[in-house]
Amino acid sequence: MRFDDGIPAIPLWIDGHAWSGVFEEFIDVREADGEVRYRVPQCGPDEAATAVASARRAQPAWAADAAGRQRLLGELAGLLDQFGGDFAKLVGRETGKDVDGARAEVARAVDALRQAAGAAAGGGVQAVASDGADPLASAAAGLAGAYAAGAAAVVLSDARAPSAVFALAELSARAGFPAGALCLLHGDPRARAALESALAG
Repeated sequence: MRFDDGIPAIPLWIDGHAWSGVFEEFIDVREADGEVRYRVPQCGPDEAATAVASARRAQPAWAADAAGRQRLLGELAGLLDQFGGDFAKLVGRETGKDVDGARAEVARAVDALRQAAGAAAGGGVQAVASDGADPLASAAAGLAGAYAAGAAAVVLSDARAPSAVFALAELSARAGFPAGALCLLHGDPRARAALESALAG
């Protein structure tokens, strides 16, 4: 989706694919140089409920296969490492980190995914929040923790730096993750409140 000014919107990630709905409000994503290159939709209760429902459908089979989760986490980590330069560029553009700092963040994300221990637990669905200062590493660490517990995850990107987190969601499909094991929403504290309400429901 593109706006009249040519700026593209980063979609959500639900049911294993990019997901676009009808949104009344979008948030400008300003990169480190101040330029708006993307927008993200402001998610609300409907989007949160859709993402949580998708994650809940995926979670029982996801929890039951600890070895499979471990293998898929390894696949995701390997792909992230393979495309580390591209991810570092995304991180650097939105956070202002230099090349070394951005590459270090990608390396932390790879390590978090590789070191996640799997257990056949019924972890339900967990919310994972990314941090605009370390968007990729924070999302990967949260996902690793959720997956170690057998949970499916709904990530809420920090709207200051969503592109690397969305790219990680895309990479999860390439790694073979089942639809719903990783869902992604965007937004401000209202989206967080909507996600918390959907998880409690």
